[in-house]
Amino acid sequence: MQTDEMEIIKLAHCWEVIPGTSNATLMKKTINVFVLEDNEYYNNLLSNSIQQSINSILLGGEYQLILRSFTDAGEFIRKIKSDELDCRESMFFLDYYLGNGINAAHILKLLREYACDAMIVLLSQSKSVKDKNNLIHYDYFVVKDSLAPALCCLYLKQYIENKFCVTLD
Repeated sequence: MQTDEMEIIKLAHCWEVIPGTSNATLMKKTINVFVLEDNEYYNNLLSNSIQQSINSILLGGEYQLILRSFTDAGEFIRKIKSDELDCRESMFFLDYYLGNGINAAHILKLLREYACDAMIVLLSQSKSVKDKNNLIHYDYFVVKDSLAPALCCLYLKQYIENKFCVTLD
């Protein structure tokens, strides 16, 4: 593997884009993205859409993407609590209903406890989730329909523009 290439590794529902280890790579601006979606098909769809939407940005060599994707919210919770994951300055695409009695409110509470300064895009098939949950903090709400992956990619580009003070095409 060349040092400037990226490798995508899929391990038990966790995708991570791992950059090479050259000095130039270490100085790249990092884009941290988490996808928490219990439906494996939709998780893969969203993760692939995110990766493809910013490939042109990554090819410029100035940025690196660290994309972590989880279908098991319990695994994500364990990794945050054990300090295995750093969620500071990250973007989250978070399904509201995550299975096993866990929902987005649980995850958002955990993120606050661990001082994660993150942009949150809350996803749900039900529009009523937005109205019922005005007490939890999230930045955007997206109904999971055919346009949701494209909308999520637009929010990611906006996040990158705001975080790094750049204008993307």
